[in-house]
Amino acid sequence: MNKILIFALLCFGTYACDPADPVPNFMDFNDKDRDGALSLQEWMASEVPSGLRAELNLRSGSEFKRLDANHDGKISLEELRAKSSAKIDWSEDPCAFWPWKDQGGDENQSAVK
Repeated sequence: MNKILIFALLCFGTYACDPADPVPNFMDFNDKDRDGALSLQEWMASEVPSGLRAELNLRSGSEFKRLDANHDGKISLEELRAKSSAKIDWSEDPCAFWPWKDQGGDENQSAVK
């Protein structure tokens, strides 16, 4: 039964584009010691990775303190997501051209006219 369900999903599945959350991308790009949080040193050297935009005062000690809600000296992924004023988003909609056009010219149109 499971094989039939999987086959049906593969054959009749819907096409969708659900872009990934950009905040972990920002965090991963700037978390140099890979501890899952940004230290003050990492924050002061932080950059916005290609493909993202951020409405944050990067490299600002006061912004770091504002985002560090539990005052542990690090900005966690949850703290970065929690501040509504800390907007990190895609610079362009990753789904803007979904579904992607086939370069061969077949756009699922019937050959019978």
